[in-house]
Amino acid sequence: MKAAGKTLYATWGTVLTLAGAAGAFVMFLQPWRSCPEIDDSSAGCPATGSDIGLLGVAVLVLMVGIVLLTLSVSFKRGQVASNDARPFGKFT
Repeated sequence: MKAAGKTLYATWGTVLTLAGAAGAFVMFLQPWRSCPEIDDSSAGCPATGSDIGLLGVAVLVLMVGIVLLTLSVSFKRGQVASNDARPFGKFT
């Protein structure tokens, strides 16, 4: 694989991993929710169906980012065949 492809996978993997982790963290904490009858903190409020769906999307984005990062690391560099290798100092 070309270096540009590895860089592309690594960049998108990093962006998606960070976005998914931040989104999952925010969806888990639910800072916009308030339910004083149950608990004073927003973390004690029960989640709605749409909150759970958004949390699932954030976790899915996180997993796609991790897969892209893994792919960018796992690609091997191109190997030079032994008959193409020349003595050190002669690159042409």
